[in-house]
Amino acid sequence: MLCALLAVAGGIAAQPGDFDRKLGEADALKSSDYPRFAAILTDVDAAKAELAPAQLQYLNYLKAWERGYAGDYEQAIPLYKAVISQSEDAVLQFRATASLVSNLTIARRYQEAYTYLDMLVERLPQTSNPQAREQGLHAAALLNIQAGQYDLGLDFSNRLLQERKGLRGECIARELRVESLYKSNRLDPEGEDVALALETCNSHGEVVFANIVRGYQAKARIDKGRYRDAITLLDASYEELQRTRYLRMVSEFDVLLANAHFNLGDLAKARAYALRSVDKRVPNEVTEPLVAAYQLLYRIAQQQGETKTALAYYEKYAEADKQHLDDVSARALAYQMARHQAIATKLQIEALNKQNQVLQLQQQLAGKAAETSRLYIALLIAGLLMLFLWAFHTKRRQLHFRHLSQHDGLTGIINRPHFIDVARRTLDDCRRSVRECSLILLDLDHFKTINDLHGHAAGDQVLKQVVAACSTYLRPNQLFGRIGGEEFAILLADCSAVRAMALAEQLRQAVAATSVGSGLPGVNISCSFGVVSSVTAGYELRQLLASADAALYQAKRDGRNQVVLYQGKQGALGAVLP
Repeated sequence: MLCALLAVAGGIAAQPGDFDRKLGEADALKSSDYPRFAAILTDVDAAKAELAPAQLQYLNYLKAWERGYAGDYEQAIPLYKAVISQSEDAVLQFRATASLVSNLTIARRYQEAYTYLDMLVERLPQTSNPQAREQGLHAAALLNIQAGQYDLGLDFSNRLLQERKGLRGECIARELRVESLYKSNRLDPEGEDVALALETCNSHGEVVFANIVRGYQAKARIDKGRYRDAITLLDASYEELQRTRYLRMVSEFDVLLANAHFNLGDLAKARAYALRSVDKRVPNEVTEPLVAAYQLLYRIAQQQGETKTALAYYEKYAEADKQHLDDVSARALAYQMARHQAIATKLQIEALNKQNQVLQLQQQLAGKAAETSRLYIALLIAGLLMLFLWAFHTKRRQLHFRHLSQHDGLTGIINRPHFIDVARRTLDDCRRSVRECSLILLDLDHFKTINDLHGHAAGDQVLKQVVAACSTYLRPNQLFGRIGGEEFAILLADCSAVRAMALAEQLRQAVAATSVGSGLPGVNISCSFGVVSSVTAGYELRQLLASADAALYQAKRDGRNQVVLYQGKQGALGAVLP
């Protein structure tokens, strides 16, 4: 009887609805009551073997949010990407994409963040879920603010404010407005924007966002020289912020307090808060508070006459500051490196002066012309090495952007412009060497119906599966490109019409055997194929495409899921393979 009761109790505890309730509760609490959120997440994670696939993806999304909240973007970002690629819930995919954009933004991976933001903005009009839209607009505003586009950030935050007036999203929107206004030097620390943001966030229990607003309010007061007012503001919320465990803002508060005390001449408190900011920093990440903390520690040690300590902190500050620079601006990076090197050299000389070693060094250098020459050579080599590294980095970026411009973002194969360019060059080469080549056009059957009935996400999945099925049978030298929405082309050099027909039939069977998965019951994938040879249509790409297209549409008219060979105007169309 006891075993039976335990079994019943275990069955009740593992009810799917119970897991849904816990996951939803954790989701609602994640920014307002982090300790409770973390406790629920740990509880559900311990029973993840009992979760349904959709619940497991929801759990993975919340775990990614937890990692990002703790500043561990190296784990959070792959988790978000896995949810985006594996979840069948369009709303969860959208929310994961929005959270991914926010994490990439904070991690300063702007190029990748904008790539996902484009996907987000494209899907925003079709997204009706209020929470998902809130996250999407938040991510768009945050990215533009971090990239320096403050007017765009204000625009997205205003849109979010209009949609979520009176709800939690209003707090997020007003915090983003405060951030945009401060970074564009337009924030009044005692103005209406700050007051409304604090009132809204406090009314919804959003402690983290409220303290972000207080952080910008304190910065604005410090900028105006109101150091005591800034300290009063930060001290009042200091303990409350510690309980959130949000390391980024904890470190921010500490460095702001350090800055205010430093400007008031209290070097002891300034040093203590700066050291606390370094200790509470986001792990494995160089943030603005960390850079500011090292700079303050260097200035404090310098004022106290601790030359060696000042030099040590300056080296940490210089290293952190260099990592914090935007890597797309080579000119700014070179300037900062030169400036840091000059200051570091000056500090080193001052330290040597205090130890009475400068004179000794000058005497040694006077008799060592050869060593001086080697030093110049070493500096020249270092400069050339830096130039090489910069050129290498630039070349890699060029190759990356070239790849993006030449390939289809969804399927990964080459896009229409690049296909046409390479195909023309291949055909010209075949014409000069009198080699036969063939062209295959394939088009998905009833693709519009799939999109209309199951959504564009399902259509995108079908396209990727078709490309994967075809790629298995194609060699690297066979040009495969997406030339339309659901239309693809394959150019085969040194290939006769007979071999092209055999390959097309092989591809047709592979596509027809492709399964779309459990999410789309009753959907069958098939393609119609049109084949043409240069022997029949010549070497002009336009004529080959037109001829293959005629064969393709003959296959469509004859019932689809067929291969048709174009045999010229007089021979018409023939060699139909069912």
